[in-house]
Amino acid sequence: MATQSISTGGTISFSGLATGIDTGSIVSQLMAVERAPQKILTNQKTKMQSQADAYTQISSALTSLKSLMAGMNTADTFTAKTASVGDSSVAGASASGAAMAGVHYLKVTSLARSQTLVSESSTMGGYASNTAQNFGTGTFTISDSTGGQSPVSITIDSTNNSLQGIASAINASGAYVTAGVINDGSGTPYRLVINGKDTNTYSVNASLTGGTYDTPTFDQKVAASKAVFQLDGISMTRTSNTVSDAIPGVTLTLVKPNDPSETTINIGNDTSAITKKINDFVTAYNSVMSLVTQYTSFDQKTKKAGVLLGDTTIRTVLDSIQTVLTNQVAGVTGSYASLADIGINSDKSTGALSIDSSKLTAALGSNFNDVVSLFTQNGDIAGLDQDQYGIAEQFNKQIDFLTHFYSGASNSGIISTRIHGLNDGMTNIDNQIAAMEVRLVSIEKRMNAQFTAMEQLISNTNAWGNQLLAGLGVNTSSSSK
Repeated sequence: MATQSISTGGTISFSGLATGIDTGSIVSQLMAVERAPQKILTNQKTKMQSQADAYTQISSALTSLKSLMAGMNTADTFTAKTASVGDSSVAGASASGAAMAGVHYLKVTSLARSQTLVSESSTMGGYASNTAQNFGTGTFTISDSTGGQSPVSITIDSTNNSLQGIASAINASGAYVTAGVINDGSGTPYRLVINGKDTNTYSVNASLTGGTYDTPTFDQKVAASKAVFQLDGISMTRTSNTVSDAIPGVTLTLVKPNDPSETTINIGNDTSAITKKINDFVTAYNSVMSLVTQYTSFDQKTKKAGVLLGDTTIRTVLDSIQTVLTNQVAGVTGSYASLADIGINSDKSTGALSIDSSKLTAALGSNFNDVVSLFTQNGDIAGLDQDQYGIAEQFNKQIDFLTHFYSGASNSGIISTRIHGLNDGMTNIDNQIAAMEVRLVSIEKRMNAQFTAMEQLISNTNAWGNQLLAGLGVNTSSSSK
């Protein structure tokens, strides 16, 4: 029976017209043999893609771990402090990791206050409307009496010559004051209020001409004053009630005077916050190890191997990060020189970390600064040998060694280089497959042409035979003859 086939080259051929042989099937089978190398390359590319994907996931997990450790490599970033005030109605307090644990004594004599100026109309006191454009035009000039800031001149014209317009113009001028409008409830209730942003004293000179409202003058209702307080018996003044430079690493917010009494400020070590950071580190590390185990394992039941089993790069990755776990921090002066010393241990079979919480709690309670040093030793100093850094910076450097972006230079990360190599390999396979495909299309066309020629030859031979038999008087239509 004749069959129809369409070749990969797009041509249509009919097989078996003369011979009854399914030449289309024969060509397909022969081409399957020809395509065997192409299939091998496709399988190789699939494996390489799986390896690249696996390394990308591991690199992402390592980058997350590095980001976490970057927030634990100096005392300021690793340590956490608590701050409390004995009488919270007097002041509030917050502390950064740079603060030192201890007790301080605070006495607040007076709070910082900014100057308040209120407009006065010579005829009405206030003004009947805050939006009516009834003022003249000209300028408002705001000057700092201390001379620390240059005078600011504000133009008042027909677009902003209302109380609200003047207030908006002052606020947009860059002068170190704020302006607003208040309503005192009288018959002419609206007044312009100007407040300093600091404890300097300001003056306002309005020079306006025209208009139905008279030009305002300004009366000082509140005088500017600095905060006055004693800290540990030392008298101090500040231009703000937020004081961040009296105790290093501590910000005080003065709320009300308490003179002549005093209140305490307690700065302590926040062990719970540090315990959380260490737990977060262990969780991030175990996420990396879980991926490594997943891609390097061999399932005895299914007989399937992880895509990175036997890959030399993953062994380097493991060696690099596990080295930090066993390294001693050189030069550390405290009681702890390795993670195991504070209760962080690695499982020999899985590589996962676990925490002996009682041992860690005891270390933080009795040798807090030594735990800090273990993680942060020399974290803010560049150019040292790796083992001279604390655990956090050692991890940072090792992970950078593995994941630094590929540039072709010697500092390219090992994993980044491996991914780049896999991508290059896949591109090369694509090129090989494309070149093969050109050759295979040509082979298939040649096979179809050969079989077509064979069919044509046999068809012609049959025709000649029939003509000869017909000439001899043989009826070729009769199957019996």
